[in-house]
Amino acid sequence: MQYTVELMNRTLYLLRVGPQLAPTQDVALKGFTKRRAIVVGHMVRIAKLYEGSLMHICAKQLELAAVFNRLIIETAVRVEYLIKAKRSSFRSFVLTSYKPEKEILAHLKAEAAQRQLAQYERRIRRKIKSRMRRDGISEVELMGTRNWRLDGKDFRRILEDTKRDVPYSYAFGSQSHFVHGDWAELSVYHLTKHNGYYKPHLDYDEPDPRLACAVTTVCLSTLFHFLKWNKSDKDDYLRPIILGLLELNRHIDLAHEDTLGP
Repeated sequence: MQYTVELMNRTLYLLRVGPQLAPTQDVALKGFTKRRAIVVGHMVRIAKLYEGSLMHICAKQLELAAVFNRLIIETAVRVEYLIKAKRSSFRSFVLTSYKPEKEILAHLKAEAAQRQLAQYERRIRRKIKSRMRRDGISEVELMGTRNWRLDGKDFRRILEDTKRDVPYSYAFGSQSHFVHGDWAELSVYHLTKHNGYYKPHLDYDEPDPRLACAVTTVCLSTLFHFLKWNKSDKDDYLRPIILGLLELNRHIDLAHEDTLGP
């Protein structure tokens, strides 16, 4: 784990540098268009989530690190999908992010028909409508939306479209236990069984390279594809470093796996 954590520190540095690289001087000065900014924002999210995972790995808190890892995988899959998506997909991404706001507006409208809204309710409604105007979304369009999936696809379909369904399914599926807190997670990590009865287990499990190396592979691979899509590493300065870290990460993972036995 000492080698793994050092590798993660280097990966985090690259994840923080990568999204800040611009393909041209004009973009560096002005910033990205909204469509491209959506992808860049995903990369920033990955960097922050990866830092959170690293913090909990260093604190030897496997259960918390795994929650961050699941979120990283979801974000990385969307990056892979969006860098190949058509323009309408970005409109879909923005619109479908307003599902909670639709429910709030519908509730406030029903309440307003019966009573005068409180100040905080009017403030919430005003802020939501201000955001909608900024994103070019009308109330009629929002209220008429029924499908809240990106391009109408569930996550499994997006996995298939990005050809990541097999490798990501293992990590995505297994780490869903940590997000949803199902019996698999409770029985393994939060309870201990003695003579047919259960007692609380409040200590954290300690992470090992299986957790850290898998998410590092996802992050480095996604960053590699992002730099190619963004054309922000034209001199091939970062991508050879990323490939080197990927190979080192693979060796660490295999070396640890070999010590586990059959």
